[in-house]
Amino acid sequence: MIEIDEVSPEIEEKKRIYRLRLSQPLYGASPLDACARFFFKYGQFSGRASKSEYWYASMWLSIYLVVCWCAYVLFFYNPSLIGIILLTLMVAGLLFVVVPFLSLTSRRYHDAGFSALWMLIGSVISLAGIVVAGSALADATKLMLALNHLNKAFASASGGASTLQSPSTQSAAFISEMTFSSAKAILLTSIREEIRLLFIGFLIMLPGQVVDIIFCLLPSRQKGVKFDVPRLPYQWTITKESYLNSRKRKEKKISESFLQG
Repeated sequence: MIEIDEVSPEIEEKKRIYRLRLSQPLYGASPLDACARFFFKYGQFSGRASKSEYWYASMWLSIYLVVCWCAYVLFFYNPSLIGIILLTLMVAGLLFVVVPFLSLTSRRYHDAGFSALWMLIGSVISLAGIVVAGSALADATKLMLALNHLNKAFASASGGASTLQSPSTQSAAFISEMTFSSAKAILLTSIREEIRLLFIGFLIMLPGQVVDIIFCLLPSRQKGVKFDVPRLPYQWTITKESYLNSRKRKEKKISESFLQG
């Protein structure tokens, strides 16, 4: 019988592992582990994150961005109400993951031994590019919707006027077609200008992303332990070296038990 004040070693070890998983970086994280911790630590800027946590989460986010871009391209060439609803949901999803990704990046900086304030270097540059690219994307979408509406209006007007054969009607249709062609040319030119501005925004974002990539590729450092909150006793604090050593001990124990068996 275990007394009330006593705790079995197995329960104590489970509690220790549980606390480590919540407050410490997970070295050797799987893609699913990284995704779960990405959302579980929503807005947690303190603590640390391993490279596997950061890069697997970045992989999932990149896949989501590619899907969003493909959906936008399809909507761009064939606007519809369903497309507007889908894009609205995707934009809401992007806004939802901004905070956890920033907090994950700050924890990765901490694991590399740097303060999260170093993020301002890349974040300010990236924010400038996002503003330029976002405004250009919004303007290009508005122009594309206007062009689509113009095409539908001209198609309906030309279809109704095709049954009339009087000279005055033919002259009015010719003038209307010239007006439509000039309006379409103006809209297409404006769309091309906004697309160029969009790529300029991406080019502005590029240096900021490169800065973040360089910092997040740095290895784990022992001095990053000072960013852990709450501060745990030394034996409860994980570094990459302690993780690798425990993994080696575990593999050695497995191999010894296998040889003895």
